[in-house]
Amino acid sequence: MSEEKYTDLANGIGIAAEKALEFIEKIIAAPIMEGTGIFTDKVKYWRFKNQVKIITKAREYLKSKGIEIPKKIPIKDVTTLLEYASFEEEEIMQDSWAKLLANTMNPNNQFDACHIFSQVLNQMSVNEIYILNYAYSKCFMVSSEDRPYLGKHELMKNSYSDYHTGLLLIDNLLRLRLIEEQPPKFIDNSKKRQIVYDDGDEATPASEIIASDCFRLSKFGAELLKQITE
Repeated sequence: MSEEKYTDLANGIGIAAEKALEFIEKIIAAPIMEGTGIFTDKVKYWRFKNQVKIITKAREYLKSKGIEIPKKIPIKDVTTLLEYASFEEEEIMQDSWAKLLANTMNPNNQFDACHIFSQVLNQMSVNEIYILNYAYSKCFMVSSEDRPYLGKHELMKNSYSDYHTGLLLIDNLLRLRLIEEQPPKFIDNSKKRQIVYDDGDEATPASEIIASDCFRLSKFGAELLKQITE
C-alpha cells in the first residue's frame, strides 16, 4: 500500500474515532477528552475513583460494626467485585456494592458467596434494587420465614419506572431467581350446581386453574438483600 493510501486510511480512522467520542460524550453527559487526550485513560480514572469510593465505604461499614481486622478473601472475588462495581454511577448501587464487599470481609459473616452475588448484582439496575428493597421491607414482620406475596402492580409502582419497563424488571428478577411467583390456584367446581342450557342439557361446571399475579422475595433474594443492605 502506498504512503498516500496509508495517510488517507489514518485520517479516515481519526475522523471515525472523533465522531465516536463525540457520541459517547453525549451519552454520558460529560467530556471525555481534551485535544489529543486518550479516552481509555479518562474511563480508567473514573472507574478507579469509583473503586476507591466503594472501598472507603466498605471500610466505614466495617468500622461501624467494630471490626478492625477484616477477613481475607480470594483475590478473584475481590477483583471481580471491584471490576463490576467500578461502572456504577448511582449512589444506591455504590452503597450496595460497598456493603457486599464489607459483609464479604466481615469475619462474623459465615455466608461466603461473594462470587455468586457479584454476578447477580452486576445484572441489576437501580430500579430492580428499588423493587427488592420494597419487597424486603415487607418481610420478616411475623417470623424469620415471613415473605409475603405482593401484587405485580404494587412492585412495579415501587420500581419508579414506566409500565412496560416495570414488566421487564419483574421478568429479569424472575430470571435471576430473586423473586418467585405465587403458585396458581385450583378452583374445584365439580360440586357446584349443574348448568342447565336452553335445550335442557345439563353440564357440570369445569374446574379452573387461575394464574397468580403476585410475587414474593425468594430465599436467595432475601439473602442477597441481607448482604447488600445490612
